[in-house]
Amino acid sequence: MRLRIRKGSRPYKILKTLSLGAGVLIVSTISPMGGAKIVRELIKSYFRQKYFKKYRFLKDLKNLQNRDLLDYRELDNGQIKMTLTKNGRKQTLNYKLDEMKLQKTAKWDGRWRLVMFDIPHYKRRARDAFRMKLKSLEFYPLQRSVFITPYPCEQEIDFLASIFEVRRHVILVYGSHFEGQEKLKHHFKL
Repeated sequence: MRLRIRKGSRPYKILKTLSLGAGVLIVSTISPMGGAKIVRELIKSYFRQKYFKKYRFLKDLKNLQNRDLLDYRELDNGQIKMTLTKNGRKQTLNYKLDEMKLQKTAKWDGRWRLVMFDIPHYKRRARDAFRMKLKSLEFYPLQRSVFITPYPCEQEIDFLASIFEVRRHVILVYGSHFEGQEKLKHHFKL
């Protein structure tokens, strides 16, 4: 089992910045604060009393490379090219998964979103993880494999189903009225 990277740590910031930069980032070690805003934010944690701690930065990069989360190489002009690996992409997707929340709109659009799934037993870990994530996103369980919410969730469901590799087993149904909806309006404070 691989160790997870602690949120907010310097290596976490490197991975997060790389994922924002489409998986490839070039940083100048000669003038580290001279780059784009996204690079400046990453580099801030490596400054101590106005001096750039290059050795610490390279050590964190080496640790991430040893864990097969990114590749890096120093270029001749003093720059470092960092590339997110496949495992690094998975790691950043896991962080996005951990930080995911539904956008609760100020005014309800009158549509219910019903998520139904029939994930086979051989994918039970994915099924259980999918179910737990729906609960953490505050979906209301109508049955073990049927959840409902009044909030837009199309992108989140698509992302979750893709991450857990169960897309073909999940459907999203829209409805504007059903018997017993008053209980759910009260539950969601609509």
